Amino acid sequence: MHLEWRDRRARLLSRLALVLLAVAWVLCASRPGTQVDGCPQGCAEPARRETGELRVMSLNVLHGFPHFEYLQQRLDRIGAEIRRQEADIVCLQEVPWTASRGSAADYLARATGLNYVYLRANGNRWAILFEEGEAILSRYPLQDIYFAELSPRAGFFEHRVLLGATAVTPQGPVRVLVTHLTNGEPRINQAQASSLADLVATEGEGPLIVAGDFNAVEDAPQVRSLGWIDTYRAVHPGDAGYTCCIDDLRAGPGEPLEKRIDYIFFLPGASHATVTGSQRVLTHPAWTDGGWLWSSDHVGLLCSIALER
Repeated sequence: MHLEWRDRRARLLSRLALVLLAVAWVLCASRPGTQVDGCPQGCAEPARRETGELRVMSLNVLHGFPHFEYLQQRLDRIGAEIRRQEADIVCLQEVPWTASRGSAADYLARATGLNYVYLRANGNRWAILFEEGEAILSRYPLQDIYFAELSPRAGFFEHRVLLGATAVTPQGPVRVLVTHLTNGEPRINQAQASSLADLVATEGEGPLIVAGDFNAVEDAPQVRSLGWIDTYRAVHPGDAGYTCCIDDLRAGPGEPLEKRIDYIFFLPGASHATVTGSQRVLTHPAWTDGGWLWSSDHVGLLCSIALER
């Protein structure tokens, strides 16, 4: 009888341990990062331009979980475009970490010769062998790195974060923030935009760049209420400027875009910095051995800002 009781207790403890492990796995399966990865300074190639114009690029990379469609080819093309455009600062969203490829942020930083910082927003490389988040790549040293989770959450497994850093340019420090708001319920998207605005309001007098995928069109109240300079609209007041969305990455050049939800905002603050140019990039697919291939389901943005020395 005593042996039977001990066996029963052992089975009960084993089941309890399995339940606790399952609970721990669920709780850790998708959590925002608690620390920033990367190489914020000392890893960039020497700057080649001292013109006073800061070239800022932003792109939603499209992590493509769980199949990671054409991810390596797409990352190579994104890296090539960053180099071709001679971007000084690059704000990236949906930057994946996968078990087979590791950190896409690190890969792109090495491919472009830039410093970088990365923060997990969703997933967990240790729990589910996948995560994705925001990254800032910079030709200049990155300091005063900061991050926060936006509120409210769109769901138990979905988190939205803000990653910020100061780029120490030859013309002085520039604050850079990157984020990605939920594409779920508009009410939650609007509240996250308000949370973002509150955080930006604490950043000081600028100059300040806020870039990312806002998942809201420019006429949406949450975008209108921000009051920041929309760099693309400042240069192209009458152009639709659609940035999303490519439904089939293998679609040809005629694939139509549907809406503008990606932005590079600028807050000059007390400086006399001005927006001097803006354009969309990666607006066409590349021809590959397997046919046409888009770099992402979004196109990117590139703006130029004349800084006051």
